[in-house]
Amino acid sequence: MVPTLLLLNTAGSFFVLLRLSTEVSEVTGSTLLAALVLAAPWLPALILVRPLNRLLAGRAPARLILVAEVASLVLTLAVVATPLSGNPFFLVAAVALMVRGFGEAVTRSSATVLIKLTIPADRLGRVNTLAEIGKLGGTSIGAVLTGLADPALGVRTILALNAASLLLSAALAVTLPGAVPAPAAGGDGPPRLRLANPHLRRLFVLFVLVACLQGYHTIAVNAVPRDVLGGGTDLVAAFVTVSAFAVFAGSFVALPVQRHAHRLPSFIWTLVPLPFLLTAVLAGAEIPTLTAYAFFLLFFEVAFVQYNNLVVATATEQEVATVATLRATLLPLGVVVSTMGIGLTADLTSTVTATVLVVVLTVGVTLGTLLWRPPAQGSGRPAPAADPDQVPHQAHKGNRTAVTRQE
Repeated sequence: MVPTLLLLNTAGSFFVLLRLSTEVSEVTGSTLLAALVLAAPWLPALILVRPLNRLLAGRAPARLILVAEVASLVLTLAVVATPLSGNPFFLVAAVALMVRGFGEAVTRSSATVLIKLTIPADRLGRVNTLAEIGKLGGTSIGAVLTGLADPALGVRTILALNAASLLLSAALAVTLPGAVPAPAAGGDGPPRLRLANPHLRRLFVLFVLVACLQGYHTIAVNAVPRDVLGGGTDLVAAFVTVSAFAVFAGSFVALPVQRHAHRLPSFIWTLVPLPFLLTAVLAGAEIPTLTAYAFFLLFFEVAFVQYNNLVVATATEQEVATVATLRATLLPLGVVVSTMGIGLTADLTSTVTATVLVVVLTVGVTLGTLLWRPPAQGSGRPAPAADPDQVPHQAHKGNRTAVTRQE
């Protein structure tokens, strides 16, 4: 039920965002403003990160999802009903979508908490992966709908269609099981936005590192075919199409990979996509470059799913709200920062140089997480939790869901 709800949520949201972005680009002629429309829904969760964490830690996730979807539905219908037109209407719609971004962060983060609280450990990785497939499927459906929609359909009509999808997702939210996160140990104060388990922190650093590769892709999907291969619009379109297929395929490949993932240490997933990335920019021919880049994105998605599953499985019920909050904020922030940094580097040097720098930094940070060691017992600090890479199965006292390495 959760993957279907996320598919509806993401498809409707992305459909509206792409269409509004296109309209803004046509009306203003500004690519920057069009890009800001696409990025705007990330901002509320970044600004309201602590309120988001308090909500996730203290409320039933199914109820949060229902409230968020209903609130988004009401706001969307209000925009549809507004008598404004032209640029004022676009402005109101853009602001509404930005506000809705907080509701989307609540929905998607609450889904993570709900999965952790209600799914047995032996099925946790699979359900998490299906939820990721739901989100990716929603993004793909939203993009396809944008391409198929009649250009004569205005943003107001698109928002009305989105309201229908929100109505469906709200109806699904009513059927979700009830569960409430366990209170944090040591008091009734507000939850701390910090991961106490050092090994969970290490996993999250690797998770953010993989997410930063999405920032690279944002630049490279245009830069590699144009700057490295000297192609034009047709080649960029081919890269976009193959990229979408490769990422979606990667989420399905992650399902069988989970059965064998426990044989490998967790850090390996940041490194697996890199040889394909280097091959893509050094091959110097269209077919080898396109093929290698597709495999890079496929294994990027496998790595993303693996870390998503690992951090959720390693977190206790008390920590999962913080994990979900950080996932909703630090990962998009990492994508934005990496996009800006890689784009600037490519402009000042070259796309190949920027790619090599990405590979070097990814390997360096990964090795840094291996060299870092948590404080030993007797150092005056609490003993760290067991490393999920070293202990294949550990049950947390007071938590009915066992923490495992990836099953």
